[in-house]
Amino acid sequence: MKIFKTLAIFAMALTMSAVSLRAEVKLNASNGIAAGKALLALYQQYKADGKLDMSNTANITNLISLATNVQGLTSSSTTKTTPASFVTGLINGSSKLVNKSNSNSVLGALGSIANLDLSSLSSAASALGSSSTAASAAGSLLSKITGGSGSTGSNTASNTAAALSAASTLTNLFKTLK
Repeated sequence: MKIFKTLAIFAMALTMSAVSLRAEVKLNASNGIAAGKALLALYQQYKADGKLDMSNTANITNLISLATNVQGLTSSSTTKTTPASFVTGLINGSSKLVNKSNSNSVLGALGSIANLDLSSLSSAASALGSSSTAASAAGSLLSKITGGSGSTGSNTASNTAAALSAASTLTNLFKTLK
């Protein structure tokens, strides 16, 4: 129950931020730190379970945070084309999961995620703030992502395609880390 409460607070903070998933975000140290923390959380779950569980509400929230904070990267991003403050933030935020030797491959993978339209996932996450309990909020988010009540067919396809593409990209990246 405590994890749901924490998740609800995090999701509310995320949705209250004025950053749109499709808006251009200036890559800076705070974006790097936030992206690094989200990446580390996803990686830890991947290592614990042996797969990236996209039915896990915390993973969806971390994916949204990650995608939000890497806007501006491209799949050809490197440490030479990315602001140094963002790279340093990414390294520090990930507790050095990302380091100088793997940072170019990580930046390229994150650039692929930055190009995904996860706005429908963000909209589903915003429902967390209007639900009466954290448990029902988590259930509501998963329902909207997987096409339950309140979803349209195109949103379901968009949600599923974006989540699967991001999960595939991250799974391939995680296989190369540590």
